[in-house]
Amino acid sequence: MRAVIFRFFVAGLFIIAGKTAFAQVEYHVHDTIEEVKVEYRWQRERFFGSDPNAVLNIRLTNLSGDYVAFSFVPAYYRDGVIMYETPEFTACLAPGETIRGGRAGLRFVADGITMSMVEQEWFSWDILYVSAAIVDDCENRDDE
Repeated sequence: MRAVIFRFFVAGLFIIAGKTAFAQVEYHVHDTIEEVKVEYRWQRERFFGSDPNAVLNIRLTNLSGDYVAFSFVPAYYRDGVIMYETPEFTACLAPGETIRGGRAGLRFVADGITMSMVEQEWFSWDILYVSAAIVDDCENRDDE
């Protein structure tokens, strides 16, 4: 009986490890705008579920030697027509600084946009609006 329980436990660990490996996917370069590199990756909103909502994780890297105030609006498209646009995101990046994911507010979820949809040929995403400006410092910025 213990051997059976042990085998189920080990099988469960393999299943969890397989799903966790999917979450370790590297970021893909989307574009470089005003010396700010924009990278992305897709992730599941929930660990469990057959077709959970997709999460767009973005990583921003300031490649310049100046402080940059950066604002953008990601949008999701179906055959070139906007399905959903997120609220505007604004950040101030120090020279060489990288921010990413949920801690920086760079996780975008649209209810109903699922992982299976983002893999379809008709689906795409892009930055609908972007603004980048060199500033003196990021001292008065909100902590993202």
